[in-house]
Amino acid sequence: TFTHCWWVASDAKKRGYSQGAIIAWFLGVWLVLIIFLPLYFILRPKSTILRPKPMGQTRSTRGTYVCPYCGNLYQEKVPFCPYCGRRLEEDGG
Repeated sequence: TFTHCWWVASDAKKRGYSQGAIIAWFLGVWLVLIIFLPLYFILRPKSTILRPKPMGQTRSTRGTYVCPYCGNLYQEKVPFCPYCGRRLEEDGG
């Protein structure tokens, strides 16, 4: 059971969940494994986590940013990429 909890917490961290959400998923799986483990698999982001970060700048031109995970361009600073849904750095890229 602890192995399941640990895996869910580490997977949630890789997928960009907040620290509070990571703890909540860990405790939920630990306390009610039969409900929270399947619920986590249903609700977690579908995007792959094994994409390498591209080398170089993440900001292309003034006001335009490049997602370091999927390479798509977006126009404004946002906490998550509008295309792949990954959590972005505080500087917008």
